Amino acid sequence: MSQRETRDQHVERTVDDVSSTEQLTQTIVGAVVETTGTRPTDVDSLLYDVVEPDALSNVLAASTNGHVAFVYEDCGVSISSDGTVLVVPDPACVGHAGGTLLGVTEPP
Repeated sequence: MSQRETRDQHVERTVDDVSSTEQLTQTIVGAVVETTGTRPTDVDSLLYDVVEPDALSNVLAASTNGHVAFVYEDCGVSISSDGTVLVVPDPACVGHAGGTLLGVTEPP
């Protein structure tokens, strides 16, 4: 897993295997915790409260060039099927839908 940061603007990480629900979940939660500056034990909601992790892994693994975006812990979370996880501190950057799945896209 690799990691890049850009001065409190966002946290970007790469998941080696998007079909691994555990690896994907840990990467998302870790990036959100880092973005918000909180401890993992201080996260208010489980990722499962926002999106079903197994379904998320399945959708990403089945896609060659897909993208999923949602809001978690007041952060915008964007995940590409290539394993790129981008977390931004402003949910408006991916659109706010009350913490629900915003969209799954794959170019034609």
